Amino acid sequence: MGNRIKGRTKKKSIKAAVHSGSSQAQKLSRMGKVRKRHHAGLDATFIGRAKVLKKLQISLRDFRRLCILKGVYPRQPKKAPKNKKGQVFYHIKDVKALAHEPLLDKFREFRAFMKKVRKSANRNEKDEARRKEPLAPKYTLHHLVRERYPRFADALGDLDDALCLIHLFACLPSDGKIKSGITRKAQQLAASWGAYCSVTGSITKSFISVKGVYLEADIMTSGQAVPVRWVTPHNFTQHIPEGVDFRVMLTFFEFYETLLGFVLFKLYGEMGVRYPLPTVASGGGGESNVSSATLHPTLGGKATSVLAANLSALQFALNDAAKGNSAADAVKDALQSNDGGNDGGNDASDEVNRKAVRAQKKKQRELMQSIDEALKGVEEDGDDNEDDDDEDDFVDEDEDQVPIAAPLREALEAIDDSATSINENGNIVITSPDAQKRHQLFHNMTFFLSREVPRGYLELIVLSYGGKVGWEGQDSPILMDDSSITHHVVDRPKLLPSYGALPKSREYIQPQWILDCANFNFILPVQKYGVGHELPPHLSPWVDDTEEGYVPKYKEEIEKIRNGEMLDETDADNVDSGAVKAIIKDDEVSEGDDSASDEDAESTADESEQDAESEEEDDAVAERKAIKKKQTEDEEAAELAKALMSKKAARLYGRMQHGIAQKQAVVDNLHKKRREIESTREKSKDGKTFQKMKVERLKKERREKEDKYAETGGSMKKKRRQN
Repeated sequence: MGNRIKGRTKKKSIKAAVHSGSSQAQKLSRMGKVRKRHHAGLDATFIGRAKVLKKLQISLRDFRRLCILKGVYPRQPKKAPKNKKGQVFYHIKDVKALAHEPLLDKFREFRAFMKKVRKSANRNEKDEARRKEPLAPKYTLHHLVRERYPRFADALGDLDDALCLIHLFACLPSDGKIKSGITRKAQQLAASWGAYCSVTGSITKSFISVKGVYLEADIMTSGQAVPVRWVTPHNFTQHIPEGVDFRVMLTFFEFYETLLGFVLFKLYGEMGVRYPLPTVASGGGGESNVSSATLHPTLGGKATSVLAANLSALQFALNDAAKGNSAADAVKDALQSNDGGNDGGNDASDEVNRKAVRAQKKKQRELMQSIDEALKGVEEDGDDNEDDDDEDDFVDEDEDQVPIAAPLREALEAIDDSATSINENGNIVITSPDAQKRHQLFHNMTFFLSREVPRGYLELIVLSYGGKVGWEGQDSPILMDDSSITHHVVDRPKLLPSYGALPKSREYIQPQWILDCANFNFILPVQKYGVGHELPPHLSPWVDDTEEGYVPKYKEEIEKIRNGEMLDETDADNVDSGAVKAIIKDDEVSEGDDSASDEDAESTADESEQDAESEEEDDAVAERKAIKKKQTEDEEAAELAKALMSKKAARLYGRMQHGIAQKQAVVDNLHKKRREIESTREKSKDGKTFQKMKVERLKKERREKEDKYAETGGSMKKKRRQN
């Protein structure tokens, strides 16, 4: 107790705080570090758009362009502050990447340049403003493509949006918002892509919808097929809506144009063809093997299609590549011209140039040394049998030559011989075994497209599957009255009278036949696709029937045709089932009267047949009972297992069963609709369909209700308003 007096309360101790005399390390270990504002947490990780604009010192318009080109998008924090709901946030790492982007300096230079131009224009110095126009800062997006897509497979994986946007701009009209140069460039890019897909047979799937024509191509890279899917708009007059911000779309188009140029350069290079093609690059001028008849009117030619012009130019390029290695020839020509230029003079300036060239060549040899070491195992053994004197001479000569053997050998080895093939015309085509099979579908078939048929996607699909195409036009390779035409594509309710003078060896079909044959990879009968006939359902090739649990009837019919099975004539010809049943019943009655005299002679045979049928029925009943018993046992086992589950597992199992039940309900609904459609095709004795009988019945019921309601003094008919 000490000096404490009994009965008095203990006084509070007057001492300093525990941490008052503590050192800095003791305070940090006991209470933690005091965090500064904007240095940790949400404020340090995410930044609002206003702060980003202030940090980068650019306008909102340039910031949007920079984000689209760089691939930076807003991010939503997991726990957004309560007072900052609805605000757009960007990650601090993305902002730092934008701050070091070279395009940011170009945007600032362009803004300063425009100030000078506006200053001259305000002073009414129009000549000075025109003089400054060619001096505007220019930039390229090549480094952004290499940065965002380090591998070729990455670029192919992101090519879907690029192709959709480019095909969209190729169909838009040129007005104040969209310039004609952009539309022309989009058409050239789309045609170059279509020319590659058609020559290599890359198109695998196609589908016509309300939005447009969906196409899918398998592009081979590193031994693997990468699927690329895009949408081609219908060839209608496009009306540009007012609520679309075309500045954003043009920024995307600017980047996708560069991306697709990289991809096409790689794909055309694998075929041994230089990209861009002469159709696009020369514009009708310069030395080119392409005649003016194959050039598009925008390039000074007479062709009616950009795709046809690119196909023609690609065929010329492939023919040149088949004669020799264009890449090797270009390298040799460059070396010969370089050597000739070095040997031409003896002046001091030439000597300085030679020394600079030798220094550059030495750097190139050092760079290619690693590649040479990697390819030592590929080199032939004959190079190792050279003498020492020859080696010394080779070293002396090598100082004046560029070591092109290693990179050229690497480029040639990159093209696999198994992936190349030669067609009938001797053109080199890089293709895969699957593409070769697809290329044989329309082999030895010639299609002629009428003027009302859209040429773009039909020409692409037919050429991709090995067929030949002609159309109504001056640049068509096939005339309308050519006897080699096997299929004439018409999209009219009936044939024109002038078609009667054409050869009778051709089939007149609707465009859907081409797409269905390509999707099923099988030549379908043309009876259902004739001119004026009601077309069968156009099935999507991207629907997995096994996963959906429902197989359409038309697909079942196609599988039967492919397997060589006979189709049901009643389904194919829509025969009157009621009349058939009545005829069968009358035939049975007449046959019963005729066979009454022979009944005694065949009684023993009928009894034996009845005994056999009764035994089969007993076996079937026993089998159904066994199946029912097994189902009951399985249900009991499932209920028992569910009872032994935990609450969490039972809830998860219930959700799974709910999803399965929803999926089954969709399948049952499809089967129900199918039965209703099939029932409407049947007819009664009066020749009326069930659908028509249903409509008449509903109208009759409606009239009866109106009559009953009219007896009460009212009327169910709507009264017209009197103005």
